[in-house]
Amino acid sequence: MDCTSCDTVPPRPDRPHTFIAHAQDTCPTCALAGEARVVLRDGKVVHLLRCTTCGPQEREVHANAQTWMQEFLAKGVVPAGLVGDHLFKHTTSTCPKCLALVKADVVIRKDRVFFLKDCVRCGPSEALVSEDASYYVKAYSFARAGTQPLIFRNTAEHGCPTDCGTCDDHEQHTCLPIVEVTDHCNLECPICIVDNNYSKHMEPATFQKIVDGLVEAEGVCETIALSGGEPTSHPQILELLKIACRPEIGRVVLITNGIRLGKDRELAQALKEMGIYIGLQLDGFTAEVHTKIRGKDLVKEKEAALQMIEELDLPTQLIFVATRGVNDHQIGQVVELFLSKPQFLSLNFQPVAYTGHGGGTFVHDPNDRLTIPGVIRHIDAQTGGKVGYTDFFPLPCSHPQCVSLTYLLRLDDGTSVPFARFVDFEKHATLLRSSATLPATPEVEDALADVIHEVFARQDEIERGPEILAALRRCLDEMFPQKPLSARDQFRASERQSKSIFLHHYMDRHDFDLERLRKCCHHYPQIDGKIMPACGFNMFHRGAAKGPETPRAKFGRAPFSLPVIT
Repeated sequence: MDCTSCDTVPPRPDRPHTFIAHAQDTCPTCALAGEARVVLRDGKVVHLLRCTTCGPQEREVHANAQTWMQEFLAKGVVPAGLVGDHLFKHTTSTCPKCLALVKADVVIRKDRVFFLKDCVRCGPSEALVSEDASYYVKAYSFARAGTQPLIFRNTAEHGCPTDCGTCDDHEQHTCLPIVEVTDHCNLECPICIVDNNYSKHMEPATFQKIVDGLVEAEGVCETIALSGGEPTSHPQILELLKIACRPEIGRVVLITNGIRLGKDRELAQALKEMGIYIGLQLDGFTAEVHTKIRGKDLVKEKEAALQMIEELDLPTQLIFVATRGVNDHQIGQVVELFLSKPQFLSLNFQPVAYTGHGGGTFVHDPNDRLTIPGVIRHIDAQTGGKVGYTDFFPLPCSHPQCVSLTYLLRLDDGTSVPFARFVDFEKHATLLRSSATLPATPEVEDALADVIHEVFARQDEIERGPEILAALRRCLDEMFPQKPLSARDQFRASERQSKSIFLHHYMDRHDFDLERLRKCCHHYPQIDGKIMPACGFNMFHRGAAKGPETPRAKFGRAPFSLPVIT
């Protein structure tokens, strides 16, 4: 299945297979043991291996992909009366102490999913990876074929994750490029996933090169995000944003803590005039929460940023890092805020990843943490079901364990209704896209037309059925008018129709899963042309996976190296 930005000229080709999971196997030529990609191809199931002796190998393991998939999902059903752990599958994770790659048993225990690992140097460990085993297992049924970039930046040689860049074995192109334009920041966040050294601002010429490389590799990008550090600390941030505003890029997002945004009206006005989107970190509403998450009381600063966003009508995504026992009681509050303002296009929950300068040392229990299902349960409970547990579905664009989302249709009275209340997403999976709003693609047009017919036929059975039908017809008319729209006008038309809530769980040394990395679609472009999958970069290349001074993996590369700012 294509993601949002895949309808390009030239078009990006789909992968010839659908990647499902990892499995242990042996090389068909030399019998050396290794890990295989399990893929569905031409109605069959095939293991793709990269043998260190013989190179790429493959083995057909089942003649009927549909039957195999049913059997695979059935392995996730715990036998009645079983006491103890139930083995679902295997994957490759990391030792939480030495960061070595180790085999992980994926087990179900009391309807939760754990990784059980045993490092030859450090001994056994375990970690919670999902608070709902049924959700975890069923998510695999949403897997779809990935899409290749126009150009791969590296050739697979040794196998994942050592060939990152991305290599030609990677299963998904770049849906969201995140460019870290500075390592300066005006906060020292206790949960920060980077290791800011306050030494580098990216030069405009370097940023131009990165953007050119993205367009070369992708054709078009729906979104590019500028991050840091705190990107508004960059003295030339407006110049960088201007470089990113080009026809091949639909949305330019500035990810910010909002401190400067709330007090610098000249900057905010410039962002408005340039059509920049805001990604605002908003992890709670009280001094205690801000202090624990971001290191200081930011209540006034966040209120000022929100006021500026509303006054200037800046399109915004809210970003909430959800942390057990710290701010999980305010999850419903941020959902209510999100639903209340038209400027808020998307809400992104990120269960905290215990990696980086701050996150690597943040006090935590790897067996008692928030995961995607846990956040969804809080949303349901704290909004009184306004947005419910069954409204969310895995995102097929990335690995299905990485992201869950729901779209909400904007009705004509300004309220919103989750699409799952009137759409069968298992039937209309093409509507599940990595996008803040429904994209104006031919596939979405066809799907919306089908949904309109279905809602019309049973509008009396659906709560607010006539209002939903009217809003869907408005969507079709405005997103797909008789005259063609430019890419930017398509985005603007889409933004008036729907909102989205995403849950994206970045990985750390406890829950790292190599099969998830293989299909990562959130990437960090580097100045040498490499495009690095986010969690692999954070774990193996950036450093600080366990906190400051954590050494990089033996195969790791340092992030961009720029002249020291004096």
